[in-house]
Amino acid sequence: MFTNLYIGLLTLLYFKISLETINARRSNKISVGAGDNNEIAGIVSAHSNFNSYVPIFVVLLYLYETSDIAASVIIHALGLSVLAGRYLHYIGIKDQRAQNFKFRVAGMRMTLIPMLILAILNIAAFVYTTRIKG
Repeated sequence: MFTNLYIGLLTLLYFKISLETINARRSNKISVGAGDNNEIAGIVSAHSNFNSYVPIFVVLLYLYETSDIAASVIIHALGLSVLAGRYLHYIGIKDQRAQNFKFRVAGMRMTLIPMLILAILNIAAFVYTTRIKG
């Protein structure tokens, strides 16, 4: 199952972001929130954003992969797009002093467009299944 690969890779990226968040909080002695610290604000934002988008993406990918209309090339294209998108978004937002909005915007596009495609594909899979299998 290809979804397993993307869950694993996305989890490794999440682990990296989590460790950076923990280390930044520890080194700045800030346990909750960001205070006036831009470094922590950026990392916490990247961590939170990842946490908001990835679970629904993984569910959509899994449902598509297990549907009757799934194509492995589409699974890999969408999985790689979101993996790269989440990394670019993280790079673009983590340092508030030197934000790279091009990375941030590209990362969001590379996340939201695959999610939209998967939503449409899952609706198509539902229609196909109910019409063919009745």
